[in-house]
Amino acid sequence: MADSLADRLKRLADEKEKGKAAEAEVFAVQERVNSFISDNAKPEFVRLQAQIKTRIDEINPQLGELPRFEYSEGGGMIQQGNCVAFIHFDKPILNDPNNQLMVSFGPHPNNMYFHGPPAAIRYRLHAAATDSISGIVWVGDLGELTTAQLSDFILENLTTYYLENKPG
Repeated sequence: MADSLADRLKRLADEKEKGKAAEAEVFAVQERVNSFISDNAKPEFVRLQAQIKTRIDEINPQLGELPRFEYSEGGGMIQQGNCVAFIHFDKPILNDPNNQLMVSFGPHPNNMYFHGPPAAIRYRLHAAATDSISGIVWVGDLGELTTAQLSDFILENLTTYYLENKPG
């Protein structure tokens, strides 16, 4: 038997209500994600800095002929030989999830070059929530990395940059 017009209208109203409820749920989840990022992005950057320091302490004794890594406390600068990596985190509005992490590799700012310095390499990332909204990952030019993966990436790429641009 064909549906009556009244039944079709009721189903249409039910579908509209389900759609509105789904939109409200999506909005609530996004608000929860934004709040999580806002609350945890800066502490995760601090954790990244600590992770880099820990890895440097672990790796330095095993570097052999390579120059040791040096971490500059205040400036977010890691040095190896005549090359540096800079990490800079910016979260301009405290209660907003917008943030940016810049990771760059280049020559030490005090180096002098006769033919100009080698080109710097820069990556832009931002803190994002994991799918389960239980942790922070760094997302951007490098894909998605955990803090541990990012700290290793920074040290590995600083060494690569050093080897490609070392003097002599």
